[in-house]
Amino acid sequence: MPERPLLVLPLPTLAGKASGPRGGNGPRALSPQRQHERLGPRIQELEAALEAKRLAIQVSTTDLQPEEVLVLETAGNLEEFYKAVQKIEGLDFLGEFDEDSIPPNDDFFVTNDDGTRSQKAFKGRVYLVFTSQAAYRQLLHLWNTWQQGSDLPRGTRKWRDVFSHLRDIRFWSASDRLDETGVLEDWTDRLTWDDGLIPCEIELFFRRSPAERLAAANRVRSAVVAAGGLVHHEAVIEDIRYHAFSVRLPVQAVQQLLDGERDLQLIQLETIQFLRASGQMIARCSAHEPAGLRDGLQTFLPPVTAEPLVALLDGLPLEQHRALAGRLRVDDPEDLSAEYPADCRRHGTAMASLIIWGDLHRPGEALPQPLYVRPILSPFQQPLSSDGTLKEKVADNALTVDLIHRAVVRIFEGEGGEEAAAPSVQVINLSIGIRDRPFMHSLSPLARLLDWLAWKYQVLFIVSAGNVMDEIPLDAPWSQYSNQPLEEIQQAALKAIASDTRNRRLLSPAETINGLTVAATHHDEGTYVTHTNPNWIDPAPLGFPGTYNCHGPGYRRALKPDLLAPGGRAVLRKPVVHSKQSLAIVDHPNAPGQCVAAPGALSGELNATIKTIGTSNATALMSRAAALLVPVLDDLRTAEADGTTWPSDVPDAVWIKALLAHSARWGDAGRHYRQVFEVAGNGNQLRSQLGRFLGSGLVSPDPIRECTATRVTALSGGSLNSSAGALHRFPLPPSLSGKQGWRSLVVTLAWFSPIHTLSERWRRAHLWFKSPDSKLKVGSKGQLERSGADWQAVQRGTLQHEIFEGEEVSAFVDGDAIIVHVSCREDAGPLTDSIPYALAITLEVDLAIGEIYTEVRDRIQIRERIVAAG
Repeated sequence: MPERPLLVLPLPTLAGKASGPRGGNGPRALSPQRQHERLGPRIQELEAALEAKRLAIQVSTTDLQPEEVLVLETAGNLEEFYKAVQKIEGLDFLGEFDEDSIPPNDDFFVTNDDGTRSQKAFKGRVYLVFTSQAAYRQLLHLWNTWQQGSDLPRGTRKWRDVFSHLRDIRFWSASDRLDETGVLEDWTDRLTWDDGLIPCEIELFFRRSPAERLAAANRVRSAVVAAGGLVHHEAVIEDIRYHAFSVRLPVQAVQQLLDGERDLQLIQLETIQFLRASGQMIARCSAHEPAGLRDGLQTFLPPVTAEPLVALLDGLPLEQHRALAGRLRVDDPEDLSAEYPADCRRHGTAMASLIIWGDLHRPGEALPQPLYVRPILSPFQQPLSSDGTLKEKVADNALTVDLIHRAVVRIFEGEGGEEAAAPSVQVINLSIGIRDRPFMHSLSPLARLLDWLAWKYQVLFIVSAGNVMDEIPLDAPWSQYSNQPLEEIQQAALKAIASDTRNRRLLSPAETINGLTVAATHHDEGTYVTHTNPNWIDPAPLGFPGTYNCHGPGYRRALKPDLLAPGGRAVLRKPVVHSKQSLAIVDHPNAPGQCVAAPGALSGELNATIKTIGTSNATALMSRAAALLVPVLDDLRTAEADGTTWPSDVPDAVWIKALLAHSARWGDAGRHYRQVFEVAGNGNQLRSQLGRFLGSGLVSPDPIRECTATRVTALSGGSLNSSAGALHRFPLPPSLSGKQGWRSLVVTLAWFSPIHTLSERWRRAHLWFKSPDSKLKVGSKGQLERSGADWQAVQRGTLQHEIFEGEEVSAFVDGDAIIVHVSCREDAGPLTDSIPYALAITLEVDLAIGEIYTEVRDRIQIRERIVAAG
């Protein structure tokens, strides 16, 4: 037990919910006459196309009815539109997603508060509806009724809003199924070395009816076989509306699609949403010659009775490596180890090494529990890529979403009649992403899966943001920078990375709402000094965001990444040719990086290490920090005998989520980024822009394990139903009153939300806290001002982390407190569950102000006794 442990606040008092965030103005509605002018011809085209399909089906003498997926693009959004769809027999709501940054035109635009026309882009929404010919005719009847100015029948009046805000209407096309899914690029690459059956995934539109799903599946199977292909696996996960196939197609069919031909029966199936590249969850590790393991690792092993708290879903690690032996619990139900050579076991070995020890340049205390490992990757059949790295990936015949779903269910429920494999797990580490699924506007199936599993099992997924190892484009030839100071070159690289955000979007499942997404900082524990090599450039100061990070924002503009952790230093190579206009990341054995366990160069070598960099590393270190927090929580639970009341209805995974984020700060990186990117006119948007790179900031785990004389952290929590609130009181130390000097108030709120699979809003529960109420006033005219991420962005996920700082004198009396009002409301559809949440509050003051820990602790204990007595 530390000298100054974290404190536990008295149980909160119930209150109503606070006022929630306000929505902005939406685009205006158009008249029936104007919509007829704009869309009348398009609707006639769709009717003709559906009729032509009906005639074609008649000629083929099948019993099928003409069906299509109708795409409705609106200006603004319509809440719970799926209910209106259900009023028309034959329509089936398939999904919806937001469109951002739609430029205004003469028809659709947003007005300012004063009624003037705004030039700003606005948001819209895309709705996908499955329609039969009969249902389409009903929809056409509603359109014509609205056009004539007549009232729509009861139950269908939501369609008035659709028609008046409709930007476009069309059928889902072959281009939608193929473009921007990564499958065409993957096929092009595969055809250079594979002349057999080419793998891919087929993602279907999810149908509510089991009979409709079966009919859709049979049609897909028939079309694949008709094309000369094979069906390997089908997966259905109803809870996230997921239905997909793993298939292989002949080279001829693949080449036909690459050549732009779209008359293949398979690509015309209306039941298919996307064709995607298979096995794209790929992990890369350097293939450089390994070095030896340094001395200094502790020799004790986790107790035999200890249960794992962290699960690693990754490649198969080298179990007998000296850094890992006796510390892993490998669960390999598919016997991947049988075809997993020791020299290919790189990524799983590296991640296990980081979780157990940290950076082996300077190993920390060993993980006190065994690490549960479920291998989900296999060696790539082309072991060495052109960039000299070794790849491990999900097998081509597997569906990544289904594989991870089965792995997690096995952990908590068991599989095939077996008991749960590791029900004690609180954190699941995913240091791998799907390279062909950069986040655009809708949640990927894997992110949806993690959100659902996080709520179902109350487990925290910690996932990597993704890496970009491409060259960094400069805005001028290298000749203009070669004689510039290092600071100028670093600033040019930073601006180039910022302008390349489109190619650096988060990789699935990093957009998860319930999980923590981790990006990397430019830091490792090695002693390498970059100026020893005159041809290399250190691209950023230590602790700044890594040049290889993928960027946010996340789903519905939520703050992403959530947190930053060390991921290793990546140095850049100076161009040899001065006309070159880019900088490349150095891939060399002598380059810096984090030191991790690795397979040896010789067979049977079990003490080798290599250096690596990446957001995978940062994610593993965050999972390590999570595991080391659990003993802190255990100590606080046992302290109940001293009079504290621990909120027992809050799962450990929620506490871990809150505590990991609680130490996050922008620090020097935030100040530097602000100087680089602040220009006239972007002051209001700057915090939001910087959040794409910095998230909530760099995590420093040590401060959240114990307090100091001048820094006090107290925890509280509970459960809230919809429209409820709770008031949490953190006593103010009397010695702070009237004193000048720096003080900081940090508040972190974390929870998991149940999900609504039919709503684009997705998150059923929105919890939030208002600016804390106390004599330490918050705001532009108060003693404390916000520092860090945008206050709106931090409320769009399931983690609200805010920092308030200042130096102004504030006067108060003994008994005054900081009051944090936590509220809960419905976000997507009805909320019937009670939502557990964790709250962490830290008050820190300048050393010159003096000790505050004892004063806060004593007042908490007094209030506990009062509450107990009353």
